[in-house]
Amino acid sequence: MPSVADLSTIELPSLPPALAVGWLGETEDYPQGPIDRRVFDALFALCVEAWQPWTTAGFHRCTLCQITGGPSAVSHEGRLVGIGTTNVFVPFEETLYVAPSHVLHYIDAHRYRPPDVFLEAVVACPPMRSMDYWRALRRAGVIVRRP
Repeated sequence: MPSVADLSTIELPSLPPALAVGWLGETEDYPQGPIDRRVFDALFALCVEAWQPWTTAGFHRCTLCQITGGPSAVSHEGRLVGIGTTNVFVPFEETLYVAPSHVLHYIDAHRYRPPDVFLEAVVACPPMRSMDYWRALRRAGVIVRRP
């Protein structure tokens, strides 16, 4: 997975342009610092059953973990989230943010601090797969098709 600067616009298949967050690479510096526990809790909850507009193939390891390539899952408060195969889409106002599921590991293990606007978006985001979440996606320009 190539690194992408935070808040860079990226083009994704069948979605409006989105702002990238947390696409870290081993050779680039990234912002570090603490985040509020409630923000991590909210982000983790969004990742539990994150909406995926398409299926991906393959698995990505953490390039910041020198030896092991990092975990394939993150455990928090008795729940487990697989990482490395999905993304999390966070609609906020008229903007769509997208982060790899590894963002949980990057925050916890590598002290990555996402941009404040993304942290605000995470806290404001409705619960994943709720009607309010679908409405927020629509406000951000996503056309959600029923299965």
